[in-house]
Amino acid sequence: MLPSDKKIYVVIPAFNNESTVSTVVEKAKRYISHVIVVDDGSTDQTAIIAKNAGAEVISISSNKGKGNTLRVAFQYALNNNLDAIITLDADLQHDPNEIPRFVDYYIRHQAKIVIGNRMQAKDAIPRIRYGPNKVGVTLFSWLIGQPIEDSQCGFRLYDRQVIKSIRILNMGFEAEADILLRAGKRGYRIGFVPIQAIYFSDSRHVSYYRPIKDTFRISIIFLMNLFWKDR
Repeated sequence: MLPSDKKIYVVIPAFNNESTVSTVVEKAKRYISHVIVVDDGSTDQTAIIAKNAGAEVISISSNKGKGNTLRVAFQYALNNNLDAIITLDADLQHDPNEIPRFVDYYIRHQAKIVIGNRMQAKDAIPRIRYGPNKVGVTLFSWLIGQPIEDSQCGFRLYDRQVIKSIRILNMGFEAEADILLRAGKRGYRIGFVPIQAIYFSDSRHVSYYRPIKDTFRISIIFLMNLFWKDR
């Protein structure tokens, strides 16, 4: 386990990830003792397998999206007086063995959000994902006035101050962009740690990110943050 006087839990949003969730839970528990799986209305055995792997499972009755799972996770963190949570995906596109990098950066730099940076591994990222992310890096950095190295990665650490002050207003993947932009506009320190860029062709590793539709929604979130005052 990682030595730290901070109360940090891992949160894994999951939807129909029965083939991979146990591996993610078991690897995460090598570093963080308490792992939460937020089961977003899965129709397979995700919840049962996650529980058997040692996770605490929060079950949502129907699939509502990534933003809603983060909302549930944030409320859990507040109810249990956590200092921070680390979020990573259930499909093994985020390597739990990189969790120590997030905790170390958080402790040393007192960042309020720590985000995994995959952009140094350009050749490993599909073009349909790399291009929008690269544009987002430039625009997000300009809007919030501090450098953003990866605007879309969901492998993150959120400090309690962000969890308490940022209301999650969106149900889908665009929620992560909104949190990042609003936290940056409020002047919260945002840090980045290098991580692997992992993408699978194997159908067992299912990602529900829709590059065109979700990129459009993220663009709308950017415009909202550009023209509207902080919400």
